[in-house]
Amino acid sequence: MDLSVQQLRMLREVSIRGTIAAAADGLGYTPSAVSQQLGGIEKSTGIAVLERVGRNVQLTDEGRELVRHAEMVIRHLEQAEVALERMQTEATGRLEIAVMESVANSMLGPLIVELTARHPALDVRTREAFGEDPTLLVRNGEVDACFTVDHPAAPMARREGLDYVGLFRDWFRLALPEQLARDREVGPIEDIAGFADERWIAPPWDDRCGRVVIQSCRLAGFEPDIAHSIDDYPASLELVAAGIGVALVPDLALRYVPESVRIVNPAVPICRTVDLAVRASSRDRPAIAALLDVAAAVVARSGLDHD
Repeated sequence: MDLSVQQLRMLREVSIRGTIAAAADGLGYTPSAVSQQLGGIEKSTGIAVLERVGRNVQLTDEGRELVRHAEMVIRHLEQAEVALERMQTEATGRLEIAVMESVANSMLGPLIVELTARHPALDVRTREAFGEDPTLLVRNGEVDACFTVDHPAAPMARREGLDYVGLFRDWFRLALPEQLARDREVGPIEDIAGFADERWIAPPWDDRCGRVVIQSCRLAGFEPDIAHSIDDYPASLELVAAGIGVALVPDLALRYVPESVRIVNPAVPICRTVDLAVRASSRDRPAIAALLDVAAAVVARSGLDHD
């Protein structure tokens, strides 16, 4: 039996993503190349690892068992790489981080500047996880770390094999048109239920922050009239400034607030937590340790609410 690590990675990718086409896309290969490698597994072992189900494929029992061992092989290989890196005196190599827009706008610049200043041999790369689950990218080894956001109303799945390192709490504020705030003599703290009759601006329901807004309003006793479903906080704040509606906006999105917007604290606090997710098998890698140290330092200087 002659199996390569590349074949094991491809089989694991199919098990995670569900189709050969999706696995090929994630790994940067053509579907035919992936199919050929998987066929090589079956030829080498004499065992079918995939079976046709309509126009799709699924893993056989033997395929799932092989994936379980593939996970261990890949994890041990990474641990060996980490052990070799730890023998070096400084963080080196390539470090890839998946980011979300609000984090990128607020702290990505200082994070990269300090990382490269402290560790000049470290090649830091980033990619925005737009439309993708960033923890899946980490688990698959496509990136080394990612930022995640979590809230009870929109919890993020905790993937096996990942460590989640808490960074800070990101509080939501009520953004009101200045004229509306004056007319209602709004104070620094307000019950969001007092604005149940207003039009609301919020991210779509399938966005975690959109679910946070709706659930917060429901807990306050009303169903918000989402007149404008926008997944862009700067654009939402501009609509608030124009008097078109009200919004709940996290601190990370409040770097630039139009003059005609009043920011108020909700009477019942609403917050999400921001973590860094890394593979447990690479937690001791010098580059990851450097990232975690610098991220903590940047957060501490930023005034964000950290432990």
